[in-house]
Amino acid sequence: MKKGALALCASIVVSVPTYAALNDLGNGLVNDTTLNITWLKDANLVKTSCDTNSSLWQAFDPASIANNSGRTKSLICNQDGRLNWFEAELWVGVLNAQNYLGYNDWRLPVTAPVNGTAFNYSSSVYSGANDNGYNISAPTTVFAGSTGSELANLYYTSLANHAYYDATGVDQSGTYCGGPNGCLQNTDPFINMQVWWYWSGTGYDGSVSNDEKWVFDTSAGIQEYMSDGTQLFVWPVRSGLSSASAPSAAQPVPALGGFGLAALGLLLAALARRGIRQ
Repeated sequence: MKKGALALCASIVVSVPTYAALNDLGNGLVNDTTLNITWLKDANLVKTSCDTNSSLWQAFDPASIANNSGRTKSLICNQDGRLNWFEAELWVGVLNAQNYLGYNDWRLPVTAPVNGTAFNYSSSVYSGANDNGYNISAPTTVFAGSTGSELANLYYTSLANHAYYDATGVDQSGTYCGGPNGCLQNTDPFINMQVWWYWSGTGYDGSVSNDEKWVFDTSAGIQEYMSDGTQLFVWPVRSGLSSASAPSAAQPVPALGGFGLAALGLLLAALARRGIRQ
């Protein structure tokens, strides 16, 4: 093959989608370069696992929880994978025990003060100036881009979704929140992102031991707190950026992205027509 053709082949590289601060590694992991963490691409792995009866689901045993409420695996699956906070912690432990996707340091998302110093508990305002309300870390707010709440930063900064109310309290649902998904209009590159509340791993007072935990609602863009016995969705993350080469039996990384395969096919076809030989 001629040098020019070789150079063209070499220029065809593996391509994975990039969404602003989110880098889809193609193997079930999404790097969040703003927060320096890695999200699971599947935002409801519990439901995916129970539907397929995966090894994760087989290892998950809610009856092993000391203060188990009597909820069964069948009930959890029928509730689309929603877990109480104790079940959520157990689920994360199963991922770590099985070294899921090559890592054993999965955790629930962190909620730290939006101002970077101390929680402001004033209830349900719109400006994003406190930790209990709409527009936490959203653009144009006083703490725009804050990385305190990992779920809020993902929702507002990386995915560019909007709240039901703008920072002045004006209802903007008709503009940004139409359809069955409410205000959750942007979800790429994730799959199975739920229009409901997600658990944080942080207690309402900042400690894990607190009976109430910070939570985030993707249907309206609001951060609040709930009792740890409530059934919500679970989205594990890990600190640090992950590698595309991390092993994954369930989701192997393709050798070439769709663009790369198409370009390579066109190149080989053109070379064959021209009769290029080594």
